[in-house]
Amino acid sequence: MVDVVGRGAVLAGRYRILQPLPSDLVGSTSWQAIDQILDRPVHVRILVEGNIPQALDSARRAALVSDARLVRVLDVGSHQGISFVVTEQVVGPSLAELLTHGPLTADQARAIVGETAAALEVARRRGVHHLALRPSVLHITPDDRVILTGLAFDGALLGQGLSLGDARTTTRADTIGLVRLLYAALTGRWPAGDDDVVSASGPGSVPVAPTADGGPVPPSALVADVPADLDTLCAVTLGPYEDGPHTPAELVRELEPWGEIRTAAPNERGGSAPTGDAAAAPAIGLAPGLVQRQSVRSTFEETSPAGANLPGTPPPAQPRATFPPVAGGTPQPGAAPGQARRAPLPPPVRTSVAPPQAPLHAEPPAPTRTFAPSFPPGPPPSVPTRVPTTRPGAGAPGPRADQPTGFGLPFEGASRAPASEPIAERRFDPTKLVLALVVVAVVIGVIIAVNSLFRPVSGPTEAKPAPVPANSSSPAASPSASASAGKPTPSTSAVPSGAAPVIASATTIDPSDNNGEHEELAARAIDGDPATTWYTQIYKSPDFSGIKPAVGFVLTLSAPATVSTVTLHVNGTGGNVEVRSTNAASPTTGPILASGALSPNTVLKLTAPTQTTSIVLWFTSLAQTPDGSNRIEISEITLS
Repeated sequence: MVDVVGRGAVLAGRYRILQPLPSDLVGSTSWQAIDQILDRPVHVRILVEGNIPQALDSARRAALVSDARLVRVLDVGSHQGISFVVTEQVVGPSLAELLTHGPLTADQARAIVGETAAALEVARRRGVHHLALRPSVLHITPDDRVILTGLAFDGALLGQGLSLGDARTTTRADTIGLVRLLYAALTGRWPAGDDDVVSASGPGSVPVAPTADGGPVPPSALVADVPADLDTLCAVTLGPYEDGPHTPAELVRELEPWGEIRTAAPNERGGSAPTGDAAAAPAIGLAPGLVQRQSVRSTFEETSPAGANLPGTPPPAQPRATFPPVAGGTPQPGAAPGQARRAPLPPPVRTSVAPPQAPLHAEPPAPTRTFAPSFPPGPPPSVPTRVPTTRPGAGAPGPRADQPTGFGLPFEGASRAPASEPIAERRFDPTKLVLALVVVAVVIGVIIAVNSLFRPVSGPTEAKPAPVPANSSSPAASPSASASAGKPTPSTSAVPSGAAPVIASATTIDPSDNNGEHEELAARAIDGDPATTWYTQIYKSPDFSGIKPAVGFVLTLSAPATVSTVTLHVNGTGGNVEVRSTNAASPTTGPILASGALSPNTVLKLTAPTQTTSIVLWFTSLAQTPDGSNRIEISEITLS
């Protein structure tokens, strides 16, 4: 392999090897390379030993999953007997490198693992799992994004998926791996287990966490100030029982909400460097340059003065007139002597946002439009009258400090409108509502007119024929009519048992994966369109590269029918298919009704006509497509 892969070597006539990279995946080496065709840097992983065919097939599956948080698989192939997987280059430190400086804060750990869990949930819904989660595969890019590498093919190369079995077990394994990443981010220690893939030394290694009672100690026993929900989540999931979340989606619900991920210090983001006590205080639990994440609201609540507006929150509306005390009113508690309580006002319908305050020497701003308070019918005797005031500095003093202003809110004289400006009132404008009702009525009228235009016309003179009694002796009755009197009419005749079978639905069977072989494309084989095809994955050999014994295709009929012939329109030749009258639950039970090799027009005649409700096509060997690929491509399936 040294003669094939080394500095300066070119794989597949395209990828030039530049230099080796650290790798903690047993059975592979990592290299930095450049794609000479597209002139872009790439990452090349050379597969040396292990389950190489399964790893290549898993890499092809991972290439079908599209998510910004998952590294893209660009190419899968072999060169002079050396198998390789090409992915996009990832820039940024891994979680293992960040943990060399100490554990992260709880907010950063929650955000990083939460984003990773959301990405794995996207992959899980496509039937793809990681199964080899460890701190070295989780990277934080310079633009503060999470990137996960090694999806599917890392675990396949190590043989992790062979011992787990069904999709439920593999999903649970990924969820436990995510909680282990959370534990490591909170404590800087790795909670090792029986299925651990983290090396004790070398690249990507993390100190092992101490254990107690059959599992790692809770994070709060190693690091102070761990939130109770994260501490309980780690202790329950990593304990000896099958507790905690079972899917990445459930883990997302346990962790949300989280904030942004920040890996650059303020001075690196263009802000000023911290000074004074802030510069001297150490960032406990943060890697150098890692800033603790806070929510927007909590940040402004801690740093903004009282009364300041939060981002995205309009300032409180300010009234434009003062209200003098009402004579004879009840004194307010704590008010100055002689000051009376104002009569309560009904709540305003709506008040627009007041304009920004202007300096005293500036021109007065244009009057804003406000909604007037709604009053009950009749004169409002309890509502105080408005006393117009002038702007301070224009010849009249502002309101006294002990005089209530507006609706009881602090009032700045500089933001008030002059007394000469009238206060405009906005009333409800029904124009838009009327126009909307008119449009709806027109649309309904057009629909009714179209339906009436295309409805079949029945003439008024048409009448249903009167029923003729069976014992009628009408002279119009003929011998032929009496002879056919005992035959059933077409409306009451039963459907003959020899009716052509009608395919209602189709599904696929993959013995190695509960999600089937391209299950989402199965309907293409029965849609009556030869231009659309259902196809399997591409394998290195016709025997599915030893990954699985066969692939099944199940046809479910709309009603029981007799099937004599199965016709397949295949893009390729060779391979083998078996036909059985069974279902997806037991695809290999029952006798083989027909079998044979595949060809562009494969006609399989059953040994005897069989009445059934479902047909299983069991492909035990792959056909070869015209381009030399080993896979099944079917454009149409018909039954007769």
